[in-house]
Amino acid sequence: MIFFYRIEEDFSLKMISLMQKLTLYFFQGGLIIMSSSKTRFFNPAVVGLIMLSFFLGTSEYTVIGILPEIADGFGISLTQAGNIVSLFAFAYGLGTPFLAAYVGKYNRFRITMLGISLFALCNLICAIAVNYMVFLVFRILTAVVSGTVVSISMTYAEDVASIPEHIPGVIAGVFSGFSVASVVGVPIASTITQVFGWRAAFITIFVATLALLALLFVKLPRQNRLKAGSILEQFKLFLDKRISIGCAIVFLAGASTYCFYTYLTPIFQQELHIPDSMLSVALLIFGIAAITSNVSSGQVANKTGIRLLPLIYVIQTVCLLLLPIATHNLVSGGLVLFILGVMMYLLNSPLQMHFLKIATREHPACVNLASSLISVFFNFGIAAGSAMGGVIVKYAGLRFVGIGGAVPGIGAIICAVILLQIMKPGADIR
Repeated sequence: MIFFYRIEEDFSLKMISLMQKLTLYFFQGGLIIMSSSKTRFFNPAVVGLIMLSFFLGTSEYTVIGILPEIADGFGISLTQAGNIVSLFAFAYGLGTPFLAAYVGKYNRFRITMLGISLFALCNLICAIAVNYMVFLVFRILTAVVSGTVVSISMTYAEDVASIPEHIPGVIAGVFSGFSVASVVGVPIASTITQVFGWRAAFITIFVATLALLALLFVKLPRQNRLKAGSILEQFKLFLDKRISIGCAIVFLAGASTYCFYTYLTPIFQQELHIPDSMLSVALLIFGIAAITSNVSSGQVANKTGIRLLPLIYVIQTVCLLLLPIATHNLVSGGLVLFILGVMMYLLNSPLQMHFLKIATREHPACVNLASSLISVFFNFGIAAGSAMGGVIVKYAGLRFVGIGGAVPGIGAIICAVILLQIMKPGADIR
């Protein structure tokens, strides 16, 4: 038994090392490609912001991987433990826009430092929580704080980028931190849990966040370029059709993606018949596709802006429609899923730049709120897509989650075409 445990442990460590190397490769080969050879893309502030999103993402996703241990630790059912995930997403989506709009009138640097400090404190309290309710309350607080910190971090892109051409890359890097967290951070946290217990995972996040806080305290700019208006004034941003339709695209894209992505592991196991021994490899490959998607979104934003959005969703929708047929074969099913992974986050940087440009130029009091729209509406889409996928699995079967995901995908195509049509002739849609 010890022999097999040793093999399994060694394999896990090797997989984590491989994921780290591959992640570094994609950052070096993807983000730097967007940079001028004479100008450094990565500087301490940019690296700090990317690491910040990585820690935020690790804190969010880690719970999914260690739910059984948390349930055992508090003596609750797995269903009760699952509420931690759903309530986190709900609090993230509902609370973030209001808090992001509210804190916009205060000094950005101070709010950033306060937000990161609260994030670290919430993770510490989760680590030492004496019961389930205390843990749940501070996970909800973590969600609201995380969403607000991410929103504010986006507003630093213009200030920390070495040259204007790097701004989409900085935004892509921040978004990529979450993808990297799901591929690298979660396995690391799971390994820590296996060796030291689930509380150690949150303590690790707490300590790492404090170190990052020190770096950002020194390197982030302290000035505010824009002043936010009242919450009511900022929410008038949604009256702009270019903003509201963009939000609809994000929501529909999230629903389309997570209708199948929520059930990715069962698809691998039950439809593609991938053995348990190779499941981690399959998930790793899909994770690489997701990282590629985030990194590439910066290039898309820099070169074509929102022009390619209809094409992106056409490809995604076609792949979702083909999924029930493709999964009859390992090669075709794996290829379709890999393409879906590459497509799933390509919207991030183009639409984030779209929101920020419109807000900066025409609604300067709403920049903070505009910076939160991607994460807010994508989280709403996640909730809707996972719920829809659950209904499909229950009444039609796992094979048809792709068909279900294609429905909001078609909606995303229509909204993307409408958005391009309503943009003023000659407008900068890049």
